[in-house]
Amino acid sequence: MPWVLRLDPPVHETYESYWRLPVEERRSRQHRLIALPRSLATQDSNFVPIESQQPPLSYWLMAPLYLALANLTLPARVLALRLVNLLLASVAVPAAWTAARRVFTANSESTKANPDASGIALATAAVVALMPEVMFDAARVANSGLSIALYSVLAVCLLWVADGKKGAAIGAGVAVGLGLLAKAFFLTAVPAFILVLVWAVWKRRTGPRSAASGLGLAAAISAWWYVRNIAVTGSLSGVLQDAALRHVPLGERLRHAPDVNWPSALDSTFFTFIWFGGWSFLQLRAWIYHFFALVALLAVLGLAVAWVRRVPARRRLSVLVALYSFFCVGLAYHALMTFLTTGISSSAGWYLCAVVVPGTVLAVAGLRTLAPARIRPYVAGVLASAFALLDLYGMLFVAIPYYTGLLAHKPNGFLDAFHWTPLLQAGVAEELRRIGTNKPVWVGAWEVAAMGCIYVAATLAPAYIALVAERHQK
Repeated sequence: MPWVLRLDPPVHETYESYWRLPVEERRSRQHRLIALPRSLATQDSNFVPIESQQPPLSYWLMAPLYLALANLTLPARVLALRLVNLLLASVAVPAAWTAARRVFTANSESTKANPDASGIALATAAVVALMPEVMFDAARVANSGLSIALYSVLAVCLLWVADGKKGAAIGAGVAVGLGLLAKAFFLTAVPAFILVLVWAVWKRRTGPRSAASGLGLAAAISAWWYVRNIAVTGSLSGVLQDAALRHVPLGERLRHAPDVNWPSALDSTFFTFIWFGGWSFLQLRAWIYHFFALVALLAVLGLAVAWVRRVPARRRLSVLVALYSFFCVGLAYHALMTFLTTGISSSAGWYLCAVVVPGTVLAVAGLRTLAPARIRPYVAGVLASAFALLDLYGMLFVAIPYYTGLLAHKPNGFLDAFHWTPLLQAGVAEELRRIGTNKPVWVGAWEVAAMGCIYVAATLAPAYIALVAERHQK
């Protein structure tokens, strides 16, 4: 079990205590995991998984694959489902390219934008591909991968609506409807969706019939689930905190907003979006988060300047700002609910991975606006390189050492610093074998070594591509 779920006295092994077990005991546990009988799936349990509060679409999509893999071991099935979720989340990469190309391409509103923004778009897509928390969030057997994909598609569709592309409103409506069946936080997309449609009808960039069709499709696809939520849990979203507060009126909840420690909530939300190593909630050095916080502040400042200058086009920035801002309002409400139910001022920053496409495009736009002309073509590439280094450091010097028993928590809850001595004592071969522990039976030391080489190459390559992609841009 993750370290954060440890009990006193201990009932389950944590990663740290697991690697202190005798080798034969660990080997016995691995064999028993592989040999788990399928009949266990039909036994009653008092454990209620947190995913039971979620909308059903992702699990409907996963069920046929799960049944098709029924004869494989549990680790093999878990890995297969994780890979499918990663494949779904990877939709964000081409979506980021499409959104960035549209935002940064010259248009009638400004002749100063780039006439061809393919290089900027490629670098922006590389940033999305390299953000480590997106990988952490997507690589789970949950609904995160699908929600990232649908929010990314929605961002592109709404940009098309703003530019008057035919049929875009219907595509956006389908994305919203499916998104509402994938994750409850898609409720924050509804006001942004409506605002963009109203603006597009007002500016005659889309017809009233097309806008109404988009809204109708979104409602037809998803309304039944939220009617059910109200009937079963007494809350619209159905999430645990909202259901627990169902007897507290909305006005009464909002009156407690000043009681929340908002700086603490903002801090926890931000660092859990940058890097928050899996369900053991690992953390990096504080200065690393402060560096990315400074970058985020510069991006916000630059975005305000870009808004005034109308470069990129204000209507396109407005679409992405609406999506991102309403999502942040939803996160603030989640922080309020968390405070009311637990007394803790925090939220889950990894939820922001769903809006990684609009957030990244806006960040690149803001940073490019502030950058001097000479270094502007390298802004997205430098940002991509920063995330690549963050990912390599976090994976190679924190996550892998921790999950293979080379690092442990101190009594104060912080991780020990990485030292080479435990690795040299254990040996590289033993470390590779440990990485393959409790994985499918075909994952051995050589396979892990090969995947490790591919991982390093696939992390460095997009950073290099991003650095050179914009050189022809002015």
